[in-house]
Amino acid sequence: MFHDLSYLRRLWSHDKTLDSLKVALAFAGVLVFCLGTDHDSWLIGLTLGVIAAALAESPDRVAGRLKALAVTLVCFGVTSFSVRLLFPYPWLFALGLASSTFAFVMLGALGERYATIATASMILAIYTMLSIAQHAGNTGPFWEEPFVLLSGAAWYGVISLLAAAIFANRPASQVVSQVFVTLGRYLALKAALLEPVRGRDVKALRLKLAAQNGRVVGQMNRARQILLLWAQASRPARGARSYLQWYFLAQEVHERASSAHHPYEALSEAFSRSDVLFRCQRLMALQAAACIRLGDAIAQGEVFEYGNEGALALEELGGALGYVQASGQQDKALINSLADLCRNLSTIELRLSRAAHPDALEAVSDSTLRDADPQTLAEMWRRLRQQFTPSARRFRHGLRLSAALTTGYALLNLLDLPQGYWVMLTTVFVCQPNFSSTWLRLGQRMGGTLAGLLAATLFISSFPHPLAQLALLVASGVAFFNFRAERYSLATACITVLVLVCFNQFGSSYALVWPRLLDTLLGSLLAVGAVAFILPEWHGKRVHHAMARSLSLSATYLSEILAQYRSGPRDDLPYRIARRDAHNADAELSSTLASMLTEPERYSLPPDAAYRFLCASHTLLGYVSALGAHREQDSAGLQWPAITMQENHIRQGLQQIAEALSARSEVCLSEQLAEPVPAALAIGMTETAQRVLRQLALIEGLLPELAELASGFAASHHATQA
Repeated sequence: MFHDLSYLRRLWSHDKTLDSLKVALAFAGVLVFCLGTDHDSWLIGLTLGVIAAALAESPDRVAGRLKALAVTLVCFGVTSFSVRLLFPYPWLFALGLASSTFAFVMLGALGERYATIATASMILAIYTMLSIAQHAGNTGPFWEEPFVLLSGAAWYGVISLLAAAIFANRPASQVVSQVFVTLGRYLALKAALLEPVRGRDVKALRLKLAAQNGRVVGQMNRARQILLLWAQASRPARGARSYLQWYFLAQEVHERASSAHHPYEALSEAFSRSDVLFRCQRLMALQAAACIRLGDAIAQGEVFEYGNEGALALEELGGALGYVQASGQQDKALINSLADLCRNLSTIELRLSRAAHPDALEAVSDSTLRDADPQTLAEMWRRLRQQFTPSARRFRHGLRLSAALTTGYALLNLLDLPQGYWVMLTTVFVCQPNFSSTWLRLGQRMGGTLAGLLAATLFISSFPHPLAQLALLVASGVAFFNFRAERYSLATACITVLVLVCFNQFGSSYALVWPRLLDTLLGSLLAVGAVAFILPEWHGKRVHHAMARSLSLSATYLSEILAQYRSGPRDDLPYRIARRDAHNADAELSSTLASMLTEPERYSLPPDAAYRFLCASHTLLGYVSALGAHREQDSAGLQWPAITMQENHIRQGLQQIAEALSARSEVCLSEQLAEPVPAALAIGMTETAQRVLRQLALIEGLLPELAELASGFAASHHATQA
């Protein structure tokens, strides 16, 4: 009995459970209405309206959702009635299709909420075409198709508002929970990197770590957007302070977890006969598990119980470190780096042990969150004007998508394709802002469509009873929304099943199988063609900008950290912005390099060298993060010539390499940068100053490798151009 209740609590705490229930209730309501009022012909329109509204939904509070629903219904209404009005006039319709598609894409520049509504409006426009085509032989009122679609959208909107009112804090708790779960997985990977075992593929571990860091950064960015609505509104939500404190705790743990105090290969080699690194690994693994448990507790609304395993592991680690320090068998610099690592793990342990009571956590000096969305009409207009240039990604994507949709509309009229509007719908879903994402989505869409057609055909032939098919309609619709973010192929299969079941209620669905497959292929090819030939944006041609940006923002982060060593540590907004920008740039570089590998070879850099740069850049960020993790005020210590000289060397070197990468030119570091700072200059320094000097030496040691790689990329580019 208790096991069943525990399972139900875990199931309810899943981030997709409430959304699945809302969609299931909406589809069930549509079925009950259509079957109970003899409006069977409205089934497809109402179902498509529910889908469009669910796609436009944003995780906001009740007041925000009400405003968003009003904007969504206005956009849907204008879109649907415009389609209905222009549908009999192909030339005017094509012109309106091209201009409205471009306008909707550009509207996304105002923020994620507007981008979501704009995309859903484009989808609803095609749904309107499908509804009109379905009733082509029936002469109904002018307003019928738009009215039915809007009714379905409004029905889902009502359900969404009720859910937001009843489960007011669920979006905030869910997103903070996901931050800690993702952070726990990052800590687990970092713990694996500490394992002092020879013969491991350290490069593969580093690449996994960089990819997981990108996921952590993405989750934190999403959490910030949601917490802005909960904590920084004119009337903050009840319990918002706790979620904000947990969010700041996750930021601090992430900074400390991403720190690097020495090349781990060297530490592994030096302490291979000691158990100290194994104890470091065990403590970090326990902290990883604690982060995941904390995330689960936040999602389930339970009290987080940390336990004493971590404290015992920390005590054992302290004993192992003391033995190593007393033995004096290792290089003092390595022992100091190991001590810094243990000090960092000790602080993480202290922070997590207090996480059960967020109000008791150390208060952040400035709890303001950065809001990147425009707040006034003037800011909105300025944001839009900035995007109206061929160099802007959104402008390029708008041109490609409008051209692809207009071409698809022309083809379905010229070729008289049955149900040809699936061509346009496929194009909307497949066409992404770059080639690699579009190519990936093409494979997922085709595979999912084929699987969905096969599954739907087998089910319909095996279970011809209408109630069984309607049950499948609801199940496939819920599954589509459950899988669409992480498993797009499966989501495509589910929505294909839903479509065939819907149309099977008004005749044989078997006639749709081949048209649906061919339309999906044609729409996918149009999307890929548009991305490849209309103002193409190849990652391989702009990866050097991502590299330069990662170095520049790491340098900015370093400057902000060193300024706080002189003035005193504080997690204020400028510091958090510098830290987050550096991690965002690192995540962008990782995704850019991964996308580059799917592009034509003539646009790519040598993969091995590119990944060497990614590892070096991620290591640089780790060294800088370690300085941030150990921030202590030491104004006098940081005025030592050894530190100021090294600091200037690093700034000049990173600036030179970043500028060379942007210009695709070779790097010539000055001879002064190649000279190491004599260790004798560190005598008499405070412990804090010595720690800063050690980390700066590690950072400076990366400069020659970064410069060599940047020069190699420049030579590779010039050879390709020649």
